[in-house]
Amino acid sequence: KHNDEIGLHKTPDGIDEADFVGATIESSYLMPSSAFVKANMAYETATIAQYSDYCLCIKKATQTPDVPYGGTFIAHTQIVITNTGNNTCKIVCSVEAEFPNGPPMVGRQIKSGMRAGTADAFVIFGETICKYADEYP
Repeated sequence: KHNDEIGLHKTPDGIDEADFVGATIESSYLMPSSAFVKANMAYETATIAQYSDYCLCIKKATQTPDVPYGGTFIAHTQIVITNTGNNTCKIVCSVEAEFPNGPPMVGRQIKSGMRAGTADAFVIFGETICKYADEYP
């Protein structure tokens, strides 16, 4: 609904920040290979759960059907960026596995791999914010 306005430095007149909540985008991308699996496609739906001057919360649901047991789980990630004042912020990232039909025998290994993979992505996300925060006016 407001794709052209999301992310601007200042919300345009007549547009309420609350209207951004619930905005979703679907994407797909190639996940790089790891020690456990070959490169494969990931399909993701990202939703803005909270959007204000104080807090931004993005929730994602990601499926990777081409990996072993990929059809048995969904990775739910959440990134919360909180404005802590004095040009600082706090970032909290989390991931949880959902097994719609119950966990497979390798459920613990799936959760472990999920945590490792998303932790790498969260570190890169934080580094990117730090890199571009200095350029923000």
